[in-house]
Amino acid sequence: MEEQVLIKRIQNGDKTAMTSLIISWYQPIFAFIYKNTGDYHISKDLTQEIFIKVAANISGYKPKTPFKNWLFTIASNHLKNHYRTLSRRPVYVEISDEHIIIDKEMENIATETDIKKALAKLPAEQREAVVLRYYNEFSIKDIAKITGIKETTVKARIRYGLEKLRIELEGYNE
Repeated sequence: MEEQVLIKRIQNGDKTAMTSLIISWYQPIFAFIYKNTGDYHISKDLTQEIFIKVAANISGYKPKTPFKNWLFTIASNHLKNHYRTLSRRPVYVEISDEHIIIDKEMENIATETDIKKALAKLPAEQREAVVLRYYNEFSIKDIAKITGIKETTVKARIRYGLEKLRIELEGYNE
């Protein structure tokens, strides 16, 4: 409820409310971007650009959509635009040292470093879906809305991503 009050204040021109909103959401957005790019400096730049977009578009935000979903939709779209500007060559990233637990089975068969390396090898679309699902704890339905794809596509990306992670992680443990 406090978030909706902040948004109303922002929509009425209160700049301090925007600062409060950015402070409360900066770390989750930065972490989402960093988990997908693996580059600290690029993630800082992209996160800043995302909040510039948020500030520019907050007047159009409607409370019928949870703010978290609206915000992550902007972040997801900005991340896609970032990847479009890169060459078509595969991008391999180093994922942060923060703890990622895909599921209990994977936690048992792999070290944190192994998971980071395996996650970095996933195609960007699969990595984004896996990170949104297991790191940011979004539902399949919410991920579909955030990424603008069908729920069946989200499920497929997660399934194929997890399968590739399992295959990759089995190789680390041999």
